[in-house]
Amino acid sequence: MEQERQQIDLLVTGGTVMTMNGQHELIENGAVAVAGNRIVAVGPRAEIEAAYHAAKTIDAADKVIMPGLIDCYSHAGHGMIKGIFRPALGWPANPIYWHASTPDWWYAEAMLSALERVRFGTTTGVSILGATPARADNPIYADRHLDAISDIGLRAVLGVGPPDPFIPHIPTPWSGSHFENGEWVTRQFTYEDAIENSRDVIRRWHGGADGRISIALAIAYLFGRRAIHQRFPYHYDTERDAPIILKNARESREIADAEGVQIHTHVFRGDLAFAEEYYGRETVLEILGPDVVLDHVNDISPSEIALIAEAKANVVTVTFVGETVGYGACPVIPLLEAGANVVMATDGSAPYFSLDLWKELSRTMFTHRIQHEDMAILPPGKALRMVTIDAAMTLGLQDEIGSLEVGKKADIILVDLRRPHLTPRTALPSLLAYYATGNDVDTTIVDGKVLMENRVVLTVDESAMLDMAIDEQRRSLERIDISQFTELDEQFWTSPRDQAGVVG
Repeated sequence: MEQERQQIDLLVTGGTVMTMNGQHELIENGAVAVAGNRIVAVGPRAEIEAAYHAAKTIDAADKVIMPGLIDCYSHAGHGMIKGIFRPALGWPANPIYWHASTPDWWYAEAMLSALERVRFGTTTGVSILGATPARADNPIYADRHLDAISDIGLRAVLGVGPPDPFIPHIPTPWSGSHFENGEWVTRQFTYEDAIENSRDVIRRWHGGADGRISIALAIAYLFGRRAIHQRFPYHYDTERDAPIILKNARESREIADAEGVQIHTHVFRGDLAFAEEYYGRETVLEILGPDVVLDHVNDISPSEIALIAEAKANVVTVTFVGETVGYGACPVIPLLEAGANVVMATDGSAPYFSLDLWKELSRTMFTHRIQHEDMAILPPGKALRMVTIDAAMTLGLQDEIGSLEVGKKADIILVDLRRPHLTPRTALPSLLAYYATGNDVDTTIVDGKVLMENRVVLTVDESAMLDMAIDEQRRSLERIDISQFTELDEQFWTSPRDQAGVVG
């Protein structure tokens, strides 16, 4: 007598299952069974199909079934300013963000970036609201960003927090412009205002959208910034500034503890050394911890590596970002050797990146192979873990996402292997790490819900969202003149060598 099959919601079957579990298990001709938003079975196709009957079945033949990618660092707002960049000028993010963007602009940007992630197979994305962070002068901008995430169905972490009180990313006194009753109104705000607005967003949204949305406290430079910013230089008066930095850092720790959220911040060489010298190691360790995510971490010293490892803080590296070029590389291998958790991210999506996290795998592998003169120093399997299960650990979500295991949330992607650059399939994980791009992702599933199937986004009208983004950006540029950033003059098309008439 045939055993009665259990009714479930979704069956993904017939592909190679790359679980990313602790045993690095690959299952040829495998399947994943989903009930509600959880995985209930992972195994060989024949066994799973014999045990389960699904309301919906997805044929994954010629595809890899794997956990969705997790991008631990990017910026909200940047999706609308892609390509608006001139090396000598930078890009006009802050004038647009602070004085030409409406709540609908932030909704459109969040939807645009979320669509990019869904199409590229990133099922969880961290976005810092603005550049440093920013736009915390009113909770409405975070609200609209999160409305978009809720609508499309992505899993996300939004970082909210005040602008840095020292690095002059925006002029003082701080102000933001709001479009109200048909006209623009500019209002000043303070660090304290931004903190209170951030608390408000945390309390209303953390755990929202059926648990898909998390909020983090984003502090631009938790212990200050010793690496001189190329466009916004600031030289600290230690006697005056150090007590303020510590006061704000302690307040951040108190908020994170009280609200149960992570702290996300930037770190460069000298920041932690300064903090240890002026505040003491114990104080620094009290503020850091496993719930702290350190972005960039460029060119730090051996003593700073040891401090991060002792604190069990998490490190997010972006191999090709400007800070790497300007300040030196993140010491990924020494950090890993010290026991720190290190992952890679996009820092997208502007002014010259995308949110295609796949690109970072080969970039990071080859950068560190060259740096260490060792082809085995960062293998493809580890690179894949750095954007799946290790990234889940960075966000404190390793028990929920990051691998395909029974009991975990059903965040699953299918990668289409029937492509010339992914053929033949002799060494499948290596093929993915070296050759795959976001455009190879066929299907994206978050929390058991199919967001994209056969490259068609199902949860929103993609064409309408693209039109909305174009229209909102057009409106913002009617208020802010960015012609100096977009002029296609001779300097755009030729190099200084061409302009000097150098031949040969």
